[in-house]
Amino acid sequence: MPAIVRKGVTLAEALQEAAAVAPIYRQMLYAYELWHPTLAAPVYFVNDNDVLAAFIEATADRNPSTEVEFLSCVMSVTRPEESDQPEAPKISMSRPDLAGMMRPLLDVARGSLFPWVIIERVYASDDLSAPALLPPLEVELTSIDMVGSALQIAAQLDDDGTLAVPAITFRRAEYPGLQR
Repeated sequence: MPAIVRKGVTLAEALQEAAAVAPIYRQMLYAYELWHPTLAAPVYFVNDNDVLAAFIEATADRNPSTEVEFLSCVMSVTRPEESDQPEAPKISMSRPDLAGMMRPLLDVARGSLFPWVIIERVYASDDLSAPALLPPLEVELTSIDMVGSALQIAAQLDDDGTLAVPAITFRRAEYPGLQR
């Protein structure tokens, strides 16, 4: 898996170093906001066994700088890979018993032209005054599958700003003057 390299250090190495010196009592909590304009209020949930009361960042579109309660919702989450490739980050989530809760929300939004949005906020368990990583990752739902009571959600970053730099690939046959 390719890693993002910044100033000679890969992001994976930086995260390993940060984890090595972090206090043993600190836990990183992944909290999510599910939003669609047809909802009366966002759905807040945390991928943990306990409910989380934490503050939203001051720059948020909804409920800025307010404390919200994230419901406990342990699920299987596949996070975006660390990569320097020009691909939009993708997240997939699944839980075997959420389809019944989501079906009424999806029915209300049926036919809407507005996308569903998931915002991922990462909190440090010893400081819930704001997310530990800013800005939070905001992705649009690309698919929702319900099989029986199981729910699977896939989302990815809007692809408009994801471009390869440079926008062309230089090949030796096309550019014979390139040095190795």
